Amino acid sequence: QCGCWHDGKHYPVGSEFWTDDTCSTKCTCPSRGGKLTCSATSCPKDYYCGISNGVPGCYPHTYGICRVHNDPHYNTFDKATHHFMGTCTYTLAKLCTNSSSLPYFNVEAKNENRGHPSISYVQQVHVDVYNHRISTVRGNTSRVLVDGVWRTLPVTLLGGAITVGRSGRYVVLGTDFKLTVSYDTDHTVEVKVPSSYFNGTCGMCGNYNNLRADEYMKPDGSQAKDSNELGNSWQVEDGDSSCSSGPVVLPECSVEEKEMIESKNYCGLIIDNHGPFKKCHSKVAPRDYFVNCVYDLCELNMDVDALCKSLQSYADMCQAHGVDLPPWRNSTFCSIPCGPNSHYEPCSTACPASCVNPNAPSTCNLPCVEDCVCDSGYLLHNDRCVSSVQCGCWHDGKHYPVGSEFWTDDTCSTKCTCPSRGGKLTCSATSCPKDYYCGISNGVPGCYPKLTCSATSCPKDYYCGISNGVPGCYPHTYGICRVHNDPHYNTFDKATHHFMGTCTYTLAKLCTNSSSLPYFNVEAKNENRGHPSISYVQQVHVDVYNHRISTVRGNTSRVLVDGVWRTLPVTLLGGAITVGRSGRYVVLGTDFKLTVSYDTDHTVEVKVPSSYFNGTCGMCGNYNNLRADEYMKPDGSQAKDSNELGNSWQVEDGDSSCCSSGPVVLPECSVEEKEMIESKNYCGLIIDNHGPFKKCHSKVAPRDYFVNCVYDLCELNMDVDALCKSLQSYADMCQAHGVDLPPWRNSTFCSIPCGPNSHYEPCSTACPASCVNPNAPSTCNLPCVEDCVCDSGYLLHNDRCVSSVQCGCWHDGKHYPVGSEFWTDDTCSTKCTCPSRGGKLTCSATSCPKDYYCGISNGVPGCYPHTYGICRVHNDPHYNTFDKATHHFMGTCTYTLAKLCTNSSSLPYFNVEAKNENRGHPSISYVQQVHVDVYNHRISTVRGNTSRVLVSVVPFFHSNISANLK
Repeated sequence: QCGCWHDGKHYPVGSEFWTDDTCSTKCTCPSRGGKLTCSATSCPKDYYCGISNGVPGCYPHTYGICRVHNDPHYNTFDKATHHFMGTCTYTLAKLCTNSSSLPYFNVEAKNENRGHPSISYVQQVHVDVYNHRISTVRGNTSRVLVDGVWRTLPVTLLGGAITVGRSGRYVVLGTDFKLTVSYDTDHTVEVKVPSSYFNGTCGMCGNYNNLRADEYMKPDGSQAKDSNELGNSWQVEDGDSSCSSGPVVLPECSVEEKEMIESKNYCGLIIDNHGPFKKCHSKVAPRDYFVNCVYDLCELNMDVDALCKSLQSYADMCQAHGVDLPPWRNSTFCSIPCGPNSHYEPCSTACPASCVNPNAPSTCNLPCVEDCVCDSGYLLHNDRCVSSVQCGCWHDGKHYPVGSEFWTDDTCSTKCTCPSRGGKLTCSATSCPKDYYCGISNGVPGCYPKLTCSATSCPKDYYCGISNGVPGCYPHTYGICRVHNDPHYNTFDKATHHFMGTCTYTLAKLCTNSSSLPYFNVEAKNENRGHPSISYVQQVHVDVYNHRISTVRGNTSRVLVDGVWRTLPVTLLGGAITVGRSGRYVVLGTDFKLTVSYDTDHTVEVKVPSSYFNGTCGMCGNYNNLRADEYMKPDGSQAKDSNELGNSWQVEDGDSSCCSSGPVVLPECSVEEKEMIESKNYCGLIIDNHGPFKKCHSKVAPRDYFVNCVYDLCELNMDVDALCKSLQSYADMCQAHGVDLPPWRNSTFCSIPCGPNSHYEPCSTACPASCVNPNAPSTCNLPCVEDCVCDSGYLLHNDRCVSSVQCGCWHDGKHYPVGSEFWTDDTCSTKCTCPSRGGKLTCSATSCPKDYYCGISNGVPGCYPHTYGICRVHNDPHYNTFDKATHHFMGTCTYTLAKLCTNSSSLPYFNVEAKNENRGHPSISYVQQVHVDVYNHRISTVRGNTSRVLVSVVPFFHSNISANLK
């Protein structure tokens, strides 16, 4: 009965113990005496190896669950609730203790607005674990980003230490230490941590210590005063300068509205003791879900989709706790539409049969979930139900879809094909074609073109970079200011001013001292049109790159450039400035993505890229996502109202007859007039939930447009033209957001007259076929616009529709106007002329004159003069300067070689740095890295890397590296 000894410790007879905290060896001290026996083993399923009360062993997993859902509400591990509407990226949960036994993890969520400016939803979820980042993106139910590379589900990493798959509506990430992160790719995220992390987490989900008193813990350990301060404290940098935070304002409902929302027909269904969720009440307390539901429906005007999401959130939690719910959806209430070859089941397997794992349901031990389930004979593939013959092929443990081709490894010597109509995988020996190299891009071996995109190769409004792990040309994000009708000023930060002055006013300009941001200035000149208290935009002036471009009312085919009329399209500085026609608008664009559009009647739109965030001023505001400072005057003080603001931004234009605006007096209508104006026959058409704009309400909040419309029609005695302009303003914004509107005009209501050889279309291409580009519609990636469109056989030229023979010349797929000359290619051996009086293109052999070289500038081949300054750094190193002096310098730090040092709005900023290193000899150094900062990117070339560079710390493969600085 003496017991046993092990490693200097005594254990009583009959006891079992683990030798250490690895749980790899378990010992038993026999109950009837005898020697200690030990054997190799491990913890059983659903147990973890850890230390409790100082004793190492296997302990059952219990879990802390944090749920983020709807708009969003944050239900923490310790069952507190936060309402927070920021649209940045925030830490939900991470390990915050120094523990060698607990694996580190970090979960972040990126939020976004969807139509309603004060409501946000989860748009992305990022999980950092085991030195990998796995990102799930809204709408992507069949793939995730792994370290920036798209991977089709299911995904297994590190031999199963990380798994990502589909379970019902959710994409679920799991780890070998029992962390689970689920996202329905719409609005709900669940973070589940095992009890081994008790009192060891931090973030919006809390510290998991079963105490609600400290649920406002910020990163510095102090307590926030409210949920808003808490949320903002957990914001992490994500490169999105346009994201916003904002105080949570509790929504207000009338007594009648609240009674309806709390009834059993709405949110009351959650707490109804006789309703479909009654069996769940004892498992999952319904009160918080009911309160959140009421909050959402008050804020979103009893939106049915918001109700369905609230009910869904509670139903999901019930099913996760094993509650078998009766059907609560039907064909007319919260229905879930299913795709081809599938059907809805309220309690289906959480592990659906798929092409990757057809037998998944037979081994699934998870609670049932509601989902769209594949019909018999079909399997889930990506996000579709396909027959088994369409499932694809397997090679080396990886799945490939039917019709796909892939290289087996990074030698590019064998290429395989998975037949598109089913059958066995076929592989053959081959190699990369000319102008392609064999390498790995985004984790995929293959043959890739040697040239990548560049700033000049991407189309207008796009930049060359990486998005969701794929390199290419992508659209910029923008701040948008809109001035329309009489006029109303909708600022970058979504405030609204009514201002009626008839002078010239600054709309927006660069107001920070920045050497990297090009200067611009946009002004608008207003005028009266019949009514003395109402003004409209008459001219728009844009100052950029030392040019002034002016668009004047009624001139849809020409602009003033530095006081001289120029016919559209206009290109300046080799494409740095372009002016052209898009729908009803004359649109000016720049190479730094400023866009100014004017319909030459009453509407102006100024779009600035996010690089100008918090850097503008004028009537359009300072673009900082705050409405509180939208009355900023030139001296930095706040105006008391819109009238004082507008007058403060007046600029001298030589018009002594212009009028500063007096106080804006809200127009008065009789009760009867206002009722008529707000009806569906007038402004009420904008907010009519059954009207032509109903599909747009979720994309563009209609309230401000409705209010502005009522304002205008009261002021202008129900003028029909004012009504049409108000409807047009909302329609334009809807179409700009990609909404396909039904016809809302007709021959007797708001009709648009069209010129000869043209006709009206409510949703025509924003890139009309023209003499300059007859094929523009086929490559247009802009939302449709309403416009007068040329009839078949005619093309747009200036502002008229003309026959194609009046258009000019074509060569090698490019258009040249009559009278133009051009070189055919970059050999400069042939020059062509398009006759000024019509006729065939004439070409002749020639060459460049002395002191000119043949090359390409701004995409145009031609003869250009040689002028460069060249600096060369070489050997140990010697510095040969632009002006041919020489320096010998052996430092091993990073040094500036050259950068722009003058305040110039016309010269793009650049900065070149070199990092030196010793190589064996302590007194000699050599260049080890070269960094170039230009156009808000850093490109780094590293010693020994002759086939790739770093672009903003992301490797881009490239074939040529230049050692000179020119």
